[in-house]
Amino acid sequence: MIAEIETLVVGAGPVGLFLAAELHRRGRSCVLLERSNAPSTHSKALAVMPGTMEMFERTGIAQAFVAAANRIDGVRFTTPRRSVYVPFAGIPSAYNYVSILPQWKTQALLEARLRELGGEVLYDRALVSLIPVIGGVEARIEHAGDVLTMRARYLVGCDGIASTVREQAGIDFQGRSYPGTALLADVLVDTDVPVNEARVHVNARGVVTMFPMDEHLRRIVVIAAREVLPQSARLEWLEERLRDARYRETRVVEVLWSNAFRVHRRIASAMRCGNVFLAGDSVHTHSPVGGQGMNIGLHDAYSLGEKLARVLDGKAPASLLDAYERERLTVARSVLRRTDVLTRALAHPNPLLRLTRERIAPVLAGMPAIYRRMIRQLSLTA
Repeated sequence: MIAEIETLVVGAGPVGLFLAAELHRRGRSCVLLERSNAPSTHSKALAVMPGTMEMFERTGIAQAFVAAANRIDGVRFTTPRRSVYVPFAGIPSAYNYVSILPQWKTQALLEARLRELGGEVLYDRALVSLIPVIGGVEARIEHAGDVLTMRARYLVGCDGIASTVREQAGIDFQGRSYPGTALLADVLVDTDVPVNEARVHVNARGVVTMFPMDEHLRRIVVIAAREVLPQSARLEWLEERLRDARYRETRVVEVLWSNAFRVHRRIASAMRCGNVFLAGDSVHTHSPVGGQGMNIGLHDAYSLGEKLARVLDGKAPASLLDAYERERLTVARSVLRRTDVLTRALAHPNPLLRLTRERIAPVLAGMPAIYRRMIRQLSLTA
């Protein structure tokens, strides 16, 4: 027997959860599948930008995020020659700060919202294949050793960088990898760095950033263009990197989790193939510099959810869905360009560029006309 549904969403990360919740909020039904057998417990993406909080306010979930997040009011850039503080107070938003919370908590809040609206996540369901059919898409789903068939009017892939939906739809994922590696670590620290201040320390070896999740828990990111970093970081290794980057007031107490990875710059050639759509990391992946990835994906979900609901309600023609790719792929390309420039400026190994960022970048960062424009773009309020 083939199950007939309106919209099938594949992938229950933040983007898939938000899209499913938005469809339910707008009075439409959907089925949300996740190949894992339980919610994620990893911190992954941390930053929720002011423009995303404004969007959450429109959908009725902003206050849950305000209550759960740590508020960052500015970022301090430090090089061997100078330190400069860039405040977020000038962002033209009621949320003129960056909200920091681990991704597992973001997902928990979004899943709670989905359940409140009458939806749920079907875990341990993996998409095997999809084929276009008249009026929709037929998907084969593996669960508990069986293969089920679902026929949906629309199917949305929110299934990440290694997207099965993108692969099955035959959409190219073009780009390249940056030299070297990066490392994420969630650590308990003793530090004098204020809990509402992020840090970006740049030196000859690369970039070491620190983002507070609460008074003692920090996310440390090491980006090194000329090194292969360890797959996981020992306490002594992290302490040495922090000292080298001039975090003199910080001592690592315990490493809770760490992981090295390659930084990629890739984008899908399309966000739609017939009645199949892509959103989030299945479309775009880029450097973590600037904290844009999850936020852009959430905005993808908001845009697509609004358009799908209007078409399914009969309030707009199906041609409205053509605007989704036109609008969101343009945004994704712009974000990739912006994060590429930031990544090269902060971490490129070229000696001339290194000298430039150590001497000139702090001066530019300290000029309000420069940093206000950059911060507004990154905040997604521009």
